[in-house]
Amino acid sequence: MDEKQQKITVYVMQSIFSVIGTIGNSLVLYIYLRKKDKSTSSIFILALAGADFFTCLVIVPFNIITLYLDYKHGYDLMCRLYMFLITGGVPFATLIMVAIAFDRYFCICHPFLHVITIFRAKLIILILLSFAGILGIMVALMYGINDIISDPSSQSNNSCYSNTSSSYQQVTCNSTIYNANMSSNLSDDLINHSYGMCSPNYDIFNEDFVLLFSKIHAVLYLLMFIFVVVLYSLIYREIHVRRARKAKRKRSSLYPSQSCAPEASLGDTHMTLMPGPMSDGNADEPTKNGHSSKRRKIGATLKEKQFYANIRTAAMLFIVTIVFLVAFLPALLMTQELIPYNIVIFYTYFVYHTANPVIYSFMNQSFRIELKNMYSKMCNGSRKH
Repeated sequence: MDEKQQKITVYVMQSIFSVIGTIGNSLVLYIYLRKKDKSTSSIFILALAGADFFTCLVIVPFNIITLYLDYKHGYDLMCRLYMFLITGGVPFATLIMVAIAFDRYFCICHPFLHVITIFRAKLIILILLSFAGILGIMVALMYGINDIISDPSSQSNNSCYSNTSSSYQQVTCNSTIYNANMSSNLSDDLINHSYGMCSPNYDIFNEDFVLLFSKIHAVLYLLMFIFVVVLYSLIYREIHVRRARKAKRKRSSLYPSQSCAPEASLGDTHMTLMPGPMSDGNADEPTKNGHSSKRRKIGATLKEKQFYANIRTAAMLFIVTIVFLVAFLPALLMTQELIPYNIVIFYTYFVYHTANPVIYSFMNQSFRIELKNMYSKMCNGSRKH
């Protein structure tokens, strides 16, 4: 498959992502916004759906246009806006993944601490959005339209910055951008091709700072991935421990140990069961004890149900995280030049923004019910008209 065919494949693939993702995430937003009893997980799902909806509606079409123009936006503003959206949107989704992992960890492993409340969840989302925005602004200021052409042989400094985010390799040496194939020398056509492209420049930040920031950016992603893996591992461990405890309780209830039973005399039994002058009017004590034991059983059952509901939510959001890691990891490895660049594989990371509504449909029963109810209302409304 040549470069032209690869680009056509990317255009078609991203167009499908854009349409399906916009529709799917709008349904997620509609259903979760209508929920009256919102939990912390639904708040984070709303934030994730909002980010995915914006990505599919705005960023993906912008990326298609950018690829079609071969990164020649014509204006610094458009170039920097593109870089801001691309490098601000993806980190925000990653940060939401980490926040979701922390939320599930505290809900399952430390349910009585109430570390993440509804208010704190909203505050966390605002902080993460601000942080992702700062990252996007920093990267945007490192890019601009290349309007300088100079002879490569005149460059005294051989230190270069490479960006493999397109089907060619952009090489920057002393603020000059060249479009170079690894296996061929620079020609006049290639130099002219790079002119006017949205490329890294050092007008605001120097080259050393740009290189350092790019490494910090990559390490940040790595740390976020490690946090997510560790937190879900701890969640799995807690679930395993609780299931083992529950199985042990069931076995002990089926085979009670007589040596552990409290001894009771006949007199004590008589005092408890038969009213008399020494009973102090506590003839209804067994009834009270019965009610309190029932309440304890109901409370324990509700806690058990809530625990397993949290497990189901954690399982669904864990699948969301796995899809994100699988979709985004190849692009991250390519930007660090750890694996060969392929434009089709690189831009498959946008599938993540489309996949979440599908995951919710398969793993969330209440989401499926709401979808069916919405479809029934639409059908009934169309019949009336």
